[in-house]
Amino acid sequence: MLKEVSTHPTRIRALDQLHRGDQIEARLSVGPSYDDVVIRRGRVQETAPGIGVVWIMDQLTGLRKAINTDECTVWRVA
Repeated sequence: MLKEVSTHPTRIRALDQLHRGDQIEARLSVGPSYDDVVIRRGRVQETAPGIGVVWIMDQLTGLRKAINTDECTVWRVA
């Protein structure tokens, strides 16, 4: 898991709200009694709103990763 960021994140409900370079987190819901878990964090490289995918440069690994919005929520953190 990744360390929490001390900013006020904003949930992204439509990928057309994102721009290249935006800092985002992908969060996975683990249950009704728990907070969402951050599974990826990084800068937006490319978006494909039609298929619900955003590609980021992962902050932890330095690799390009795809985030599927059907599986997790996306939050802008910076």
